[in-house]
Amino acid sequence: MRAGRLGPIALLLAVTILAAGCGGTSEPSAADQRAALDRWQDGADAACRAGNDKIVKRGWPVSLVDLDRLTVRATADIREASAAIQRMPAPKGAEERVAPFVRSLKGLDPLMDRLSSTTEDFKAGKLEAFAPKLQSGLATVEKEAKKLGLRHCAANDEHVWVPDAIRAPVFAQQLAILDRKLTKRVKAINEQLVSPAAAARKLQKLSDLIEFYDRGLSRLKPPAWAEAEAGRYVVALRDLGAALETASTELSEPTLTPAEAEATEAKLDRAGRLERKRARRLTKDIGAFPVLPGGGGEQEAPAGDETEES
Repeated sequence: MRAGRLGPIALLLAVTILAAGCGGTSEPSAADQRAALDRWQDGADAACRAGNDKIVKRGWPVSLVDLDRLTVRATADIREASAAIQRMPAPKGAEERVAPFVRSLKGLDPLMDRLSSTTEDFKAGKLEAFAPKLQSGLATVEKEAKKLGLRHCAANDEHVWVPDAIRAPVFAQQLAILDRKLTKRVKAINEQLVSPAAAARKLQKLSDLIEFYDRGLSRLKPPAWAEAEAGRYVVALRDLGAALETASTELSEPTLTPAEAEATEAKLDRAGRLERKRARRLTKDIGAFPVLPGGGGEQEAPAGDETEES
């Protein structure tokens, strides 16, 4: 081999050394990886913050019609933020760290589609059944966002308040439907109060209707912020049912004195007033109202699952 000329092995070594010296195949340093991840996190947080601000500015849904209107806009905002994050190149050296969060966003996309289509039906039962699935999807996104240290992506317990924002108008709608069923059954009681025995029969029927209402109410799920008042209302409702049953028993007795009748009436009056008071407070705590046909000029919507008898 002539002097000054490199053999194949020597040439390969020279090229390898040159490439290493120029940094052609080297991995990014730890500092560079950290900086790349920081930039990716800032970009993801910016996309989430923009969507969050729009959603919060529109406020809470107060009826099923309002829920549908706000859901259309909110799902568009969420999809926009999700798409923006999914388009972002993964930070070099931290691809595996961000991958679970990106996957959780992709898993949320079909849930957003289903939420939007479900709110369009105005079916309270379907919305209530869907809420836990949405809660699970949001909880997954939140868990992965926390692992990454994101500040604005699923950082405000969305997995709790978003399903409850759905449950509030759903609960108000279901409660109104249950009220209408109860009213119809009360009107169907045609007992003529011609004697204490007739009054006793009517009170027993009313007590039975309270039990019917109680069973129907136990199947409904209020939003978290109304759970305590819903519990207090159930107590007042059952007290009224018990007072009606007791009054029915006492009126059936042939030896009932005027004083006993007066005391029985006073107990019923107290129980009835407490039930009405708790009902008003519960309605206020729900923070939403039903949308039923014939709403006095207000926008009408299907009454929901009225065909479901309790």
